[in-house]
Amino acid sequence: MLVLGLSLILFGGGGSGSDTNSSDTSAGSAPTSQPGGTGPGAKAKSTKDGIPVGYSQTKDGAAAAAVNYQMARSSPGYFTDEALRHQVLETVMTGSALSDQQAQDDEAAKGLLTSLGVTDGTDSGLVMRAAPLGTSVRSYSADSATVRVWMSEVVGLPTEKSQMPVSGTYSTYTLILQWQDGDWKVATIDQADGPTPLVPPDQSASDTDDMREANEEFGAPRYAG
Repeated sequence: MLVLGLSLILFGGGGSGSDTNSSDTSAGSAPTSQPGGTGPGAKAKSTKDGIPVGYSQTKDGAAAAAVNYQMARSSPGYFTDEALRHQVLETVMTGSALSDQQAQDDEAAKGLLTSLGVTDGTDSGLVMRAAPLGTSVRSYSADSATVRVWMSEVVGLPTEKSQMPVSGTYSTYTLILQWQDGDWKVATIDQADGPTPLVPPDQSASDTDDMREANEEFGAPRYAG
């Protein structure tokens, strides 16, 4: 399906730099799992260009950073506004990963907007929502962490003739973060499908008018925690 293929390209990564992988400080220890953006030390200390930054050098801090950095890449403006997209990436990426991730996201955003017929530099009713469902810290040290973020996403254009109707997907993002300049920064981003729940048999998809009205009525919380 088009929506699935584009979400894989646009939201995912595939390795954004040459930074090294993280190592676990406790051999044989189980991953730490928690809801996205919660836990002691998860709160950011400040914001930069509207993005929460300044996380603690802990597992909770790394998990919160991973959630909010991925959320920053999940708004309509991120895909329609190149300057905003580059601003976000300059805030969240490591220096060595920045240029590759910019090039990758620029190409993916252009492909998505072309497919949707959105060419005027605005969101044009584009629906792009994301919500974190949970995190799993797969490995952690004082200098690096590998965090998986399970997210639900709604993306598409609510018009009758849309080539990409508004659809829901579930994804797991694996972010490798490194501790740089007193904060967590993203070195690589990878994406995989699911886990995906069943849809109740008595629940049907909303029509385009309902989706358009919902997108206008309901504000989207930008960040967790």
